[in-house]
Amino acid sequence: MNKHLQDAVAMIVGESEALQAAVDVACRVARSGSLTSLLIEGETGVGKELFARLVHAGSRRTANDPFIAMNCGAITRDLFGSELFGHVAGAFTGASRDGKPGVFELANGGVLSLDEIGELPLEIQPFLLRVLEERVVHRIGDSRGRPLDVRLVASTNRDLKQEIAAGRFRRDLYYRIGAVSITVPPLRKRGEDVLLLVEHFNRQIATAAGEDPLEFSQEVRDALLAYHWPGNVRELKNLIGRLHVLARGRDIGLHDLPGEIAAPSATSDDGKTLSAESPGGTLVEAERQAMKNALAAEGGNLSRVARRLGISRPTLYRKLDQYGIRRGFL
Repeated sequence: MNKHLQDAVAMIVGESEALQAAVDVACRVARSGSLTSLLIEGETGVGKELFARLVHAGSRRTANDPFIAMNCGAITRDLFGSELFGHVAGAFTGASRDGKPGVFELANGGVLSLDEIGELPLEIQPFLLRVLEERVVHRIGDSRGRPLDVRLVASTNRDLKQEIAAGRFRRDLYYRIGAVSITVPPLRKRGEDVLLLVEHFNRQIATAAGEDPLEFSQEVRDALLAYHWPGNVRELKNLIGRLHVLARGRDIGLHDLPGEIAAPSATSDDGKTLSAESPGGTLVEAERQAMKNALAAEGGNLSRVARRLGISRPTLYRKLDQYGIRRGFL
């Protein structure tokens, strides 16, 4: 593994099995000699761009190989063609007087990352497919083709198969960009990676500010492990940054956390949320029932129960003792 690829892998913090499987596939794509495209799927905030940069790091042949990123969700519908493929002078009203290269040309020799590719308008998709098939781009208004040597990394937080069924995404384009695909797992399914990320961001922010790292109590660690993290790694990073700014001391207790993290809701197997205000009972009762449901669903296998609940085994043991649940409960 080259130094650039090692550094890129080190930026992806976590030891969970699902995350490491995604890293392994991305490394294989990066090291392959072909220009195989990669599709990265995952919820908002899971860190999809880090995987795109990993592919770039492993694909680099020279120090100047470009990495160009474009967020398809941030481009107006009328400008997609120009942004992707470029245009010549006078190609349309408002076109640059000297013409303009698109992101494919800018990424020539390197990696083009198209984030939120599910936002790509349907009428543009055939042209993207043609560029990927022919490895040639035509600027808008120009009959001359420009050869390309570009690896595409596409990412999305949408289910593209559902988009295909709804007629919003082309099946042939999906199979072209998704020849190899990975799913970056949400933070709630990564277990103790949460604590690794807490320490990573804690040290990173403290070093940048020239301060000592924060100290987190065991109750805070348990709360962070139990929280659902709808915003994933981005939400966690923002929380640690907020604590560095607003906490009155270096020791962080439950009172320093937002209410939804300090006293999270419990979720039943049918996806319904139970909270202290829910008709079904108190938060303690809801959490106890959630643990009993998980034990029954996993046949009493505590390792799988901990993964299902997104907590560590020591935390699971402590909670079982706290609620008086026998470890052999079925």
